[in-house]
Order: sequence, then C-alpha cells, then structure tokens
Amino acid sequence: MVRMSGTRWRGVFLGLVAGAMLAASFPAVADVGDAVLQGRNNRADRRTTLKSAADATTLRLINSSGSGPALSLVVAPGVAPLKVSSSRRVEDLNADLLDGKSSNYFAPKQARPGQTLVGAFGAAGDGTFLVHAATFATPLTKGVPQSRVHYVLPAAGPTSDCPGVFEAAAGHLCIYATWERNATFSGIGRIDGENLNSGASRYGFTILWTGTSSSANVRGNWAFTVPAASDIFDPAEATTPGVRTDAGLDVSLTP
Repeated sequence: MVRMSGTRWRGVFLGLVAGAMLAASFPAVADVGDAVLQGRNNRADRRTTLKSAADATTLRLINSSGSGPALSLVVAPGVAPLKVSSSRRVEDLNADLLDGKSSNYFAPKQARPGQTLVGAFGAAGDGTFLVHAATFATPLTKGVPQSRVHYVLPAAGPTSDCPGVFEAAAGHLCIYATWERNATFSGIGRIDGENLNSGASRYGFTILWTGTSSSANVRGNWAFTVPAASDIFDPAEATTPGVRTDAGLDVSLTP
C-alpha cells in the first residue's frame, strides 16, 4: 500500500480541479442554450430565432474574403435548403439557370401589351405569284382584324397608324414594302386560312403579289404593336376589308 502525505493529496486535488476548470473553459462542442463558438461544432435540437424591429439589416454573420463560398447549406435529400417569406427580387441574387434551363427558355408565351413585334420579308418569282409567310415570335392574344392591317408602298408617307419602318401604332400591323419590282400587291391573309384580306391570325400572316415578269421581286419589313388589354377589337372589324396604299387610302380587294 502506498500512502500519500496531506501535501501530496492537496496537490493532486488542485491539479484535477484546475484541469476540469480548464476543460470547461474550452468545450469542444456548444450545446443547446450555449453561446455560438467560432471554429467549433455548434449543435441544437430546437429552433433558434432572432427577432428585430430595426430598419437596418438585422443580422450580418458572414464576411468572407476567402476563395470559397461564404455560405453552405446542407440538408437531407429532397428538402429545400432555404425558405423565405417574401416574393420580392433580391439584388445580386439572380440565377441564370432554373431546372437546368437558361432564362431565354422562359420567354413569354404571348406577346405583352406595348411590345412591338418586327420582322422582314422578301420574295422573288417567275412572273406568276410571289408569296411570303411571316410568323410572330410570340403568339398574340387574338388575331388582327383586316381594318388594322396596312400595306404601305414605298411612295407612301408616314401616318398615325404607320409612322415609319419597324413602327406601328398600338393594335395595328404595318407592312412596309421598301422595294417592289415587276410585282403587284394582291392581298394579305391569315397564316392559318385560305382567304385574302382576312387580317392576321394570332400566329402570323401571308402576303401575296402577282409578278409581271420573270424578274419580279419584293422586300420590306413589318411591325405590330400589341395593344393594351382594354383595347378590344370590334368583332365587325374582322370582316372589314382594307389595306393601306401609297395614296393613303383603304381599298377593298376581292377575297
């Protein structure tokens, strides 16, 4: 049996106490109710909430100047890593890809009010008929009645409906023929129909010319400005014939 003196016992006891206090001062893991420790694991099985009525930023936790990401959120498979209570756009937090698709993939399915759709056309023939079919990049809510479809010859001046190339008043389709040679305009029709002078459909329109020689050719451009939702076409307009000529007149053509 080894006996220790009182002095030695006191030394061992003090050493154990000091070691325990030192270990308590530097815990390896912060548990529920403990303060957050930098550089160490922090765990909790209950929600931690931070509330503030201040107008300024409530919490700034991360200010990283390293090469890695400032924040990493790790969750179980199938669980969203983040949840917010606002639908407002966050500056500098806009992803280009959504479900693996670029933002260009999510173009509007219908043209927006105030949006001007434009395009170009050209046709050449052997002296019989020349045809060009134009499609709208985004379908319209409804077709364009014939009374709002204007074919503008090169000699025509600007009007309130068709102020100039690649321009059109709201609700009007302006087709500007910038060049015509040995061809005569015959009419405009829906891209999904057979009749001329039937206006434009939601998807586009066709233009027909009659060639007068083997070197007949035409070219130009068109514009259509989508009207506001409140600008509803009169159903009677759909059957009202009329196209813009170089004299600025609406003329009736046989379907």
